[in-house]
Amino acid sequence: MNRSARTRINVHGTCLSLSCAGQTAGVLLQGASGSGKSSLALRLMDQAGFGAGSTAPVIATLVSDDQVLLEELDGVVTATAPSSIRGLLEVRGIGIIKVENTQAAVCVDMVIAHAASSDIDRIPEPQIIGLAGRTLPLHKIDFSDQSSAAVVRSLALVHWGLTGLSNR
Repeated sequence: MNRSARTRINVHGTCLSLSCAGQTAGVLLQGASGSGKSSLALRLMDQAGFGAGSTAPVIATLVSDDQVLLEELDGVVTATAPSSIRGLLEVRGIGIIKVENTQAAVCVDMVIAHAASSDIDRIPEPQIIGLAGRTLPLHKIDFSDQSSAAVVRSLALVHWGLTGLSNR
């Protein structure tokens, strides 16, 4: 396999690896400073849950917080942490703490952007975003909403085909 890098960028965001029932998904959280990216990541890592439609828990592991290195390799966007912040998570009110993290590059399967609840359609049309020379599915959620961690888990389940969307 030709592993030559074509595009490498450093983006503001938090990246997690989600896993459930032998499946994995890389999720990039994006939003302005203070929008709750790290807080949502902490909830996902601390409170493994089932999402809508799973019989097994969805487990989250940190890839990188605040800065994420994205690289397009062989048609796939991968994410890693800059070495200076690997394994570190900012927890508002406490500071920067050490957490378990994935050392390997993770394939990014979707981007989840923070948006105010009033700016989110109840049943949105599919959206995409371009990053590192590729397009990825884009979802918008309110990171401060109490259901945001369950929504992220549910998006991963849909991605894996473990649950589906209704065509009403």
